[in-house]
Amino acid sequence: MTTTYRATAHREGRWWSIEIPAAGAVTQARRVADVEWMARECVALTLDVSEDDVAIDVEFVLPDDARAEWEASRALAEHARVDAAEAARLARNVVARMREQGYTYTEMASVLGLSAQRVHQLANAS
Repeated sequence: MTTTYRATAHREGRWWSIEIPAAGAVTQARRVADVEWMARECVALTLDVSEDDVAIDVEFVLPDDARAEWEASRALAEHARVDAAEAARLARNVVARMREQGYTYTEMASVLGLSAQRVHQLANAS
């Protein structure tokens, strides 16, 4: 039976310090790629269980200023994705209405400032 342990890892100089509170264990890794397996090995040794019975969920702790900027970046990126989806929906609606009114792709391209190919893509998007 596999048990999952939560580990937190943060950078200390050139090393990653790893804490696994549920196992009462602490270890370190030189590279970020080694954090998960070092934590798994540490838990297995500490609790005297097989490594196959240990799963690790790692949370990387960033410095506060970096964390705040990263979260702001992610929020802005999500907002941009939502805005882009809405912009595409509105563009498809405009092209559909113009098509219903008899505009050709070439006419719509000229009026909307798009290529005829882009107008065609918008017209055929679901």
